[in-house]
Amino acid sequence: MRDKKDTRIFFALWPDDTVRSKLAGIAAGISLNRPARRVPTYNLHMTLHFIGNVYYEERDCLQQAAHGVRGNSFDLVIDNGGYFARPRVGWLGCSELPEALAELHESLGKALRDCNYRPENRAYHPHVTFARKLAQVPAVPEFAPLAWSVEEFALIESVAVDNGVQYRVIETYPLS
Repeated sequence: MRDKKDTRIFFALWPDDTVRSKLAGIAAGISLNRPARRVPTYNLHMTLHFIGNVYYEERDCLQQAAHGVRGNSFDLVIDNGGYFARPRVGWLGCSELPEALAELHESLGKALRDCNYRPENRAYHPHVTFARKLAQVPAVPEFAPLAWSVEEFALIESVAVDNGVQYRVIETYPLS
């Protein structure tokens, strides 16, 4: 029998309520067909590194490693959308990757290696997932770019609730 790990976690950019509401507004303007389902507004985020299921001791190591990460705050402009066929998700993203975001992703990944985390080999494509289980590519209408001032990143826990999962902030890490 396999061990059941204690928690499911990831590191992310966690928008404030104003940015989250604006992301939800953009996503609401995108028509979806069944069986697609929208990501609840309270779960909208931009993943930096998905960790997965871990024991609390592993989470503690990852938390401590994240404390050593230094990065600069930056402005992120959400100005386009798209679709990933393999996981069947619709996303909102940025046409230009801020250098500070690329550096944060890389330095966090390096720091987490000390806790036996292995970052993905594929290129980082920052995005906010707005829908899952899409049967077809959604038509993303033009929308006014959304400016998001990023001043921290967060460790997030995925918690099972009656209607799916809810993401909860465990800890935030400031950027300078």
